[in-house]
Amino acid sequence: MIARLGRGIIRANDTEAYLLHLCERVIPAYRAADGNYSTHVLLEEKGEFVSILLLSFWKSPANLQVFADPQLDPAIHRIEREFVLASETVATVYQVINERASES
Repeated sequence: MIARLGRGIIRANDTEAYLLHLCERVIPAYRAADGNYSTHVLLEEKGEFVSILLLSFWKSPANLQVFADPQLDPAIHRIEREFVLASETVATVYQVINERASES
């Protein structure tokens, strides 16, 4: 399993509108993609700014490579540029390792 983590910062007063955008346009595109197990939005309020993490889990690196943000509707990218003040250029991708601690 693969985890993809994208980070961005928005103004606190834009949070409600941006979350609406994510829930209506972005998250459905992720969830409709082949191999996407789940997609989650994490928020951390920092005064007048909010840090947003978009965390998604994928079946394999190949599934993630097929799905790429540029495939999303260009209108989504326009809206992203309106809200997001700063973001990572490239999302971070992790291999998910599930280990079960042995019981003593």
